[in-house]
Amino acid sequence: MAVVLTTTPAPGALAQTDPAQNPSGGRDAIEEITVTGQKRGPQRVRDVPAAIQAIGGNTIDDMLATEFSDLAGMIPSLQFQDLGPGDKEYIIRGVNSSGTATVGVYYDEAVITARNKQDGGGRQADIELHDLARIEVLKGPQGTLYGASSMSGTIRFIPNEADPSAVDFNVEGEISTTDNGGTNYRTNGMLNLPIIKDKLAVRAVGWISDEAGYIDNVRLGLKDINSNNVEGGRVSVRWLPTDRLELSVAALIQNRDVGGSSRFSTSYQPAYLENLQAFGFDAPALGDLTNQDFTVNDWDESIELYSVKAQYDAGFGSFFATSNYFERDVTFRFDSTPVLLFFGAPAAALTRQPQKRELWSHELRFASSLDGPVNFVIGGFLSREDKDFDVEVVATNELGLPLGPFDITKDFFLDGPPNAAIFGRTKSDELDQEALFGEVTLEATNKLSLTFGGRYFNFDIVSSGLETKPFVGFNNETRAVDISSGSDTFQIKGNASYKVNDDHLVYFTAAEGFRVGGTNDAAINPTGVPVPEGFDPDSLWNYEIGWKGGFFDNRLVVNAAAFVILWDNIQVEGLDPSGAFPIITNAGEAEIDGIEFDVTIRPIAGLDLSFGGSWQDARITESQPLSDPLSPSFDPNAGLKGDQLPNVPDFQGFAAAQYERPLTSDLDGLVRIDISYRGSVDTQFRETSPFNVPLDSYTIVNLKAGITNDHWDLSVFAKNLFDKRAQVDAINSAQDPLSFVTVRPFTFGGHVAYRF
Repeated sequence: MAVVLTTTPAPGALAQTDPAQNPSGGRDAIEEITVTGQKRGPQRVRDVPAAIQAIGGNTIDDMLATEFSDLAGMIPSLQFQDLGPGDKEYIIRGVNSSGTATVGVYYDEAVITARNKQDGGGRQADIELHDLARIEVLKGPQGTLYGASSMSGTIRFIPNEADPSAVDFNVEGEISTTDNGGTNYRTNGMLNLPIIKDKLAVRAVGWISDEAGYIDNVRLGLKDINSNNVEGGRVSVRWLPTDRLELSVAALIQNRDVGGSSRFSTSYQPAYLENLQAFGFDAPALGDLTNQDFTVNDWDESIELYSVKAQYDAGFGSFFATSNYFERDVTFRFDSTPVLLFFGAPAAALTRQPQKRELWSHELRFASSLDGPVNFVIGGFLSREDKDFDVEVVATNELGLPLGPFDITKDFFLDGPPNAAIFGRTKSDELDQEALFGEVTLEATNKLSLTFGGRYFNFDIVSSGLETKPFVGFNNETRAVDISSGSDTFQIKGNASYKVNDDHLVYFTAAEGFRVGGTNDAAINPTGVPVPEGFDPDSLWNYEIGWKGGFFDNRLVVNAAAFVILWDNIQVEGLDPSGAFPIITNAGEAEIDGIEFDVTIRPIAGLDLSFGGSWQDARITESQPLSDPLSPSFDPNAGLKGDQLPNVPDFQGFAAAQYERPLTSDLDGLVRIDISYRGSVDTQFRETSPFNVPLDSYTIVNLKAGITNDHWDLSVFAKNLFDKRAQVDAINSAQDPLSFVTVRPFTFGGHVAYRF
């Protein structure tokens, strides 16, 4: 499915469009966004025979969206799992499992896809959405052009380029208050400055966010623990030395400091309560938006992104080259007391996990622009990734802080306080990927186009790890492990599109998706029990038919698609034989059938209406190996044939309305409402699993009203208008108390913006 979300007209202007800019419609036609996701230069969304949803920068601003989760509910067939700021997983068309990421994520041309295996590529980087030209969501496998991590789709964040034609400046400020929390502040600004008129320009963007927490820790007596503070900026330089050559460089830095966990619990699980009482720990009363963690679980994160791009128009086509470096350092802490109680070790403790990830990605490609019926894209891709991961478990005091440093020569249980070390290990991964790719399009007639694509792909991963501090009672020697894995594959894609007329396009696509295998962290574990060292790649086929249409001089735009996905050798999460540590294995097959649609209407000048949704039936079609209760290694979470994929709703939808009209000769009024709905889901394959959590359906409503002119915007807003405790995600295992993650409670505030 593809969609054109309306881009709001320039502030102070009527909701009308110059017909010269909208050849498919009149003055009141819906503006159309151009996209570059097909790597063939700018194309109207309607002309692309693929499921692309484009959200323009003006719409992002109108929604007051600062992070992708603020607008994810407005994208049919896209779900996200949320464990707090900086820790999200994107799911497209129900392709959801543990293992490496199923959705590729790009910031401009830089690969920033996360690779957190335990939650299917979660822990995606939350780069704030300031000064973006658009967001492109490409649905269905994008392996031909974007590689292995795009087996179900790709999300691209496209920032505005430096503009050498004119000076541009804006600044924004926002203040709000959150129920059960406190006061929130935001400010951001942009300056675009030509250095040489029409040749050279620099653009600088900066942002600061200070969000109050709304979760209280009743055990430690701490309030509003999950505060979220972000500081960041981006600088880009663009040089046009000739009419054919364009060069640009950019640097982005963002730091995030989260005060504590966003999980909350309203009651104790019986087994966990028994453990607490058996070891003499109290169980303080729980309530709305509370948790009872024994420790202070803060999160510190820094992101650096550096990019270089060059493009040359040779007349018969365009040559493009890019090189990018992405670094993300994360240090976070979580309460590991429940794990110790599970093992019969009566101690309050936290786990500190410092992680560093460096990713170099490079691409060179050529897109033809020939006069004949055949055009093509061809290119090569190379990436190198280093990831370092440490685990340090230390005992804590009554304030939830470490008793002392992590000293591997001393043991908390054997040597006693103030010695704090309980367990430690370290692991390093090196992942190399290379690919050659291409797509060729044949204009068979003036209406019929055929596209064929392929990508040869190779990956190699080498992992090394060391158990630096054994867990007392299991073994008394540190152990090291070295693992290597690799594979190569060839992915293909076929597409046929038929342009009925200038307003209607139908297409059919068959495309293959693929993701890399990997190694199991639990191969380095304190139990000494052998576990599978690695897991294999998995793949899928997506078959899709779609339609894009415009009516009434493009005042009504309708897009729809139906798809069938066949998924094989799925990467799934299990436990090692001791039952203590998660691992990834390959098991089973799945089928996902779905329909998605969206509609955008401009019935009168100034009024924009849009709505859409998706239905999905995502189920496994082959029972997983450990699903038999008679098996010695029976896993109660393992799925049976017919079980639904976890965290995939049968239906989700959205609706939005924006009305703008003149109040005076130079002042407009604006009202906007956004509504998103997600159906109920289960967190495990099997409804009968003791670890399954049925998550209720929810509806979120946001409202905004304001005035605007050529230079000023002034508005008030309410987010989560009805203060819903949306059950976005849940955590439930033999080692964890049942916890939920929700959206920010009712938040009311004001927003002001100035443009020069």
